[in-house]
Amino acid sequence: MGTGMFKNKRRIDWQKLRGPRAWTAFLTATALGSGLCPFAPGTAGSLVALPLAYAVSGWTDWSKLALWLLFAIAGTWAAKVFDGLMSTDDNQNIVIDEVIGIGIAAWTATDWRVLAIAFVAFRLFDIIKIPPVRQADRWSKIAAERHLGGRHMARWIGAFGVIFDDVLAGVQALIVVKVVTTFW
Repeated sequence: MGTGMFKNKRRIDWQKLRGPRAWTAFLTATALGSGLCPFAPGTAGSLVALPLAYAVSGWTDWSKLALWLLFAIAGTWAAKVFDGLMSTDDNQNIVIDEVIGIGIAAWTATDWRVLAIAFVAFRLFDIIKIPPVRQADRWSKIAAERHLGGRHMARWIGAFGVIFDDVLAGVQALIVVKVVTTFW
């Protein structure tokens, strides 16, 4: 899926956004449009997520787990539908994965300093993709390119990979947050 019609990673065909399903996928995948930022869309999506991450900081761990799991399920669906509509693979306008990653990274954040650490750590891990993030990202792209389970399943695998590597980067960032706040 890395060649031919899949070269343009920021493609938006506005004519294909017709009906509630398409618009719901678009708004979810792009985190209410923040992924349309012309530069650093991942950073824009992460910034949009900070107020939400802070708002849920007082929730129980089970409530946060339920929220971010719901976002991961909805995000996987939205990424699959949006990539299908746009004939792309891991469209760079999709930033719901960054929202989820920040939510995980900021799991224990109770003030702006910890949120800032979570933001910086997450963006760093998301960009440099140290193991196992790189392997998860690579696996999903290879599996999708090989059309494992057919074209429909390939889109689901690709969409899952879009979300999963950011979940792992969020966990890595959360570990950094916990270490810094423990010794700070």
